[in-house]
Amino acid sequence: MTTTLTTTRSRSSAVRRGLSAQIATSAVAALVSEVRLRGKPGLVGPDGTRGHTDMDCALMCRSANVLQPTFHALAGHGARLPVGQELRDTLGLVGRRGEAEMMLATGGVNTHRGAIWNLGLMVTATAGLRAAGSPATVGAVTRRAGEIASLNDSAVDLGQRPGARARHRYGVGGAVSEAANGFPHVRAITRAVRTAREDGFSRDDASLVGLLTSMSSLDDTCLLHRGGRVALEMVREASTRILEDALCTGSLDQDALARLDARMTERRLSPGGSADLLACALFLTTKDN
Repeated sequence: MTTTLTTTRSRSSAVRRGLSAQIATSAVAALVSEVRLRGKPGLVGPDGTRGHTDMDCALMCRSANVLQPTFHALAGHGARLPVGQELRDTLGLVGRRGEAEMMLATGGVNTHRGAIWNLGLMVTATAGLRAAGSPATVGAVTRRAGEIASLNDSAVDLGQRPGARARHRYGVGGAVSEAANGFPHVRAITRAVRTAREDGFSRDDASLVGLLTSMSSLDDTCLLHRGGRVALEMVREASTRILEDALCTGSLDQDALARLDARMTERRLSPGGSADLLACALFLTTKDN
């Protein structure tokens, strides 16, 4: 009996490890796909660094791959532990360790701190659902991720980070609110990407539509930190106009997108929050996750 129980536990552990590895691989692939997407206003890509003087596409890709063990660990804990304080505190420890490894690999450049939080929650929630034999749909994953995010990390105060300072100064919820509310912008991005693909947009243009969907309404603390409320509203309005035009014409106005990119680059404005949420949407719409 003891031998049978030990064998069963060993098999269950092996299944969880395989599941965690698969999910972690999908998470890294989503980050790399976001980085390599061309034409993103204000964001690092293979076609330029825009207003970023401390990072490029190669560094971003290296950062994404360094996070593989972090995502693997997050998935493992998500598959093993129920939603609750133990899971939340464990994720905090793993995330901080992953952040330190990322910063070491990038020479102190913050390439993916936001992604560790946002995508890390998606990874954890996906693993929990799949380990329980439940479908990891967009709705189910974002709801579970929101439940986890609604719990406070017992060991850390996030109030001194740039995003937190922007939240307090401008009275917005930022990444914390987005997560606790079940990632409404991630759900909106996934719907926009799928609709664009159904309407005949290329894969890359559909991803840009998803990015613009977030940029048109997200209280992006990256933009607020760099340019204040005026910059945020400029980006929102321009993104909305491009999206409305695309809806009418069935294609993205590349000239308008380039003009927005130039304006943002000149002012060193980066919609980093929307980029993180796009990576989450790409992860959720990958068939292997």
